[in-house]
Amino acid sequence: MKKRVIAINSSKRKRNTYGLLEQMSKQLKENNIDVDIVNLFDYDIRPCIGCEHCLRKGSCNINDEGELLMKKLTEYDGIILSSPVYMGNISGQLKVFIDRTCRWFHRPEIVGKPTLFVTTTAASGIRDTFKSLETVAIQWGAFPTDYISRNTKNMTKPVSDKEYKKFLIHLFLPREKYKLSMKQVMHFQVQKVLAEKILKIDRVYWEKEGWLNTRYFYNAKTSPISKGMGNLLYFILNKRVENKQE
Repeated sequence: MKKRVIAINSSKRKRNTYGLLEQMSKQLKENNIDVDIVNLFDYDIRPCIGCEHCLRKGSCNINDEGELLMKKLTEYDGIILSSPVYMGNISGQLKVFIDRTCRWFHRPEIVGKPTLFVTTTAASGIRDTFKSLETVAIQWGAFPTDYISRNTKNMTKPVSDKEYKKFLIHLFLPREKYKLSMKQVMHFQVQKVLAEKILKIDRVYWEKEGWLNTRYFYNAKTSPISKGMGNLLYFILNKRVENKQE
């Protein structure tokens, strides 16, 4: 079965980062995968104003194309998040969009989607940029796979299939065969406690999805240590977080 992947390009200049996405698009097509590259600067996405309307009411009240792009992400089988390194981290335009997805931390809509990360830099900052991208994907309920980077020394180096091997595998792999990291398990416990204790709209959503009585959003492989630490974190948070739901 053919798979569809969306690649987010968050650089204004269509050069290094965009070039990697174009190269990967051609390579993935040979593996029965269509890649649509989306340029953030082609969208009218304004900064989050912290009104919490999306958290409490379910949708953003800013009249732009932020919601349109969020909906677009839900329609694909996999996601490629890319960014040049700016000041040791992701680009400002990508951060603006990520801020607008804050309700996905409470009510994830792209659960289990394999995610690949791409970054380019003139010097340093790759590790911190990848860390930021990975954390966002986990908060969305997506599944981190591979990390592809280039710097001035190897910018022209072709992307090899080994660099996106995990991403390719997970696009066609049943979710029950995924192996969760401890970071994924721990984030889930935090999100579950918030759903149970803070906003009623979250609890209704989690009940509908059947997540309140599970260890993660879906059945997947988890190490005994991750399970144990996750259960401990849930126990602690459940005791400490005050129930504010009516």
